[in-house]
Amino acid sequence: MARLNANPNAEASVAFDVVAPGEHTMRVESVDEFTASTGNICWKVRLSYVDPSACLKENGTPAVNPGTLLDSSLVVSPAEKQGKLRGFVEACGRPWADLDSDELVGCDIQVKVIKEEYPKDSGNWSNRVGRYLIR
Repeated sequence: MARLNANPNAEASVAFDVVAPGEHTMRVESVDEFTASTGNICWKVRLSYVDPSACLKENGTPAVNPGTLLDSSLVVSPAEKQGKLRGFVEACGRPWADLDSDELVGCDIQVKVIKEEYPKDSGNWSNRVGRYLIR
């Protein structure tokens, strides 16, 4: 059993600001492999904004807490479903060839960030990766 020694001065975390959709430079913070409920082997990628101070909300005000994005839709296996994964690897500036996921950590990439309502019709909005941009 894990034990918590609560800090009485800790403040509750606030929600991430929703960033206006568009292209953003992001850094690959981590890549973890997992098995999806479909049985596919996938990568879950955590991305952070390289310059969070440049992030704006849709109303044009600064996004004080843009947070990070997770993308868990990068299919490694079966091989015929590697399309988005290839886009991610090539956006990292790497050739489409065998590699270890650790080689991608730290790469700065261009990401088309979109806004979505989740769950649908809930009024709760968040950002997610639309696609990776190859330069």
